[in-house]
Amino acid sequence: MHRRRDLLCGLASLATVGLAGCRERANTEPSTPTAAGAVTYPHLHPSGNRVLDGSGSVRTAGPVEIPVAGRPRWLVATAAERGSFWTIVSSSGTAKTVRVVDSDVEVVGSQMPFADARPPVVRHSGSTATVVRPPGDAAPQSVPIRRPDGWVYVDDDGRIVRTVDGGERREFAVDALPDARLAALGEDRYALYGDRTERYKHGALGDTVEGGSLVVFDGATSEVVTRTSLDPPAVYEGQSPLAADLDGNGDVELLTTVSDSELGARIVVFDETGERRATGPIHGSGWRHQLCVAPFAKDGRPELAVVRQPHVGHVLEFYRFDGNELAVTATLDGFSSHAFGSHNLDGGLAADLDDDGSVELLVPTTDRRTLRAVERTADGARVDWGLALDGALRTNVAGVALGDGRVSVGAGTDSGVLVWQG
Repeated sequence: MHRRRDLLCGLASLATVGLAGCRERANTEPSTPTAAGAVTYPHLHPSGNRVLDGSGSVRTAGPVEIPVAGRPRWLVATAAERGSFWTIVSSSGTAKTVRVVDSDVEVVGSQMPFADARPPVVRHSGSTATVVRPPGDAAPQSVPIRRPDGWVYVDDDGRIVRTVDGGERREFAVDALPDARLAALGEDRYALYGDRTERYKHGALGDTVEGGSLVVFDGATSEVVTRTSLDPPAVYEGQSPLAADLDGNGDVELLTTVSDSELGARIVVFDETGERRATGPIHGSGWRHQLCVAPFAKDGRPELAVVRQPHVGHVLEFYRFDGNELAVTATLDGFSSHAFGSHNLDGGLAADLDDDGSVELLVPTTDRRTLRAVERTADGARVDWGLALDGALRTNVAGVALGDGRVSVGAGTDSGVLVWQG
């Protein structure tokens, strides 16, 4: 049963309303970030790896319901001094930030920053959370990375731009995707897809523009370190590579989905130099949605969670390195981590969500009305438990590691946003 605080504090009204657990502060414009405070993204980490630290009993938590004016589109969760902040971007273009502590919800601010559908970047400290204003020439569907001293982003012309606050601007032409999401590799290095092409007409991810090359960029020097191109008809299908240590040796690998109209789609792993490390099996056409790398297996080795054909096949797969090969270690039917045609690719995350010492994958079911926690077993994978939604999933699956080591997850439907605190 849902625990609810009715928020009659309308977004258009800035007055304080005398309701328990319902307070709203002054409306603000998007802020320009300074070095103070951290930033968080809908995809959790700049690397793109959707994994939460900490653990908690989300399994047994009752959800807190947050009403939203308009359909919720994006969620960003951040830790607060007590509880968590949830920034909710709705279809109306409004960003509302609430603080959730136990069953209490407090509206702490609202903004009108969005003339487009850009995923929000949220700056936060223990006492506040605010959507930050991206550079004015950032590509409208892209996600800029905020650094302590400036920005790294893709501009309208497909260039990588590295800025320093109040100072220089460096740029490099790579013909990046209009919805490019840079994957941070550490030490001011980033990976992204360049050499945009429309030679693959699948169109599952919001448009028919895909990447022809995998680019590694050094922000300190504004130089392209590597550029690994694919021969036609193949493309990199997605918004970004996933940067994670899949083989457990301490170095980051770049995990990609390579697709073409002749062979279909497969997972391909590269190192930072652009050398191909391994290729996964091909099961015909249909996208491979990479979600995260985590120690899912009982032996503690890292594995990659993927949903094969999330629009028609609905098969969850776990991959790991087996020598120099990329092997599928387990599969499970019944999952849809992405809605066809959407730019929202953040339909799942991993964490210890039932405080049992093991990492689970939280991912939507085929009808997208339940979030299932999937656990790897010694000989496969199984559904342990689920979180029922009050409608079809409309947002990314969001989460945050709380200051006390627990975790909290949330999701939005047409009815509002549900938050479970572990």
